[in-house]
Amino acid sequence: MPLLARASNLKIGDRAPDFSLPDQHGKLVELEDFRGKRSVVLAFYLRASTPG
Repeated sequence: MPLLARASNLKIGDRAPDFSLPDQHGKLVELEDFRGKRSVVLAFYLRASTPG
């Protein structure tokens, strides 16, 4: 199931589904890598509105 389809079924307090994205150096990072180790804050913005 696509991530967006699963995300639409999430409720407040649900665990975020695992996903992976490239970091600023192109290395693939998975949300699961941080689970239980630290807090994670996700910020999504349009590329055109960022300095990078």
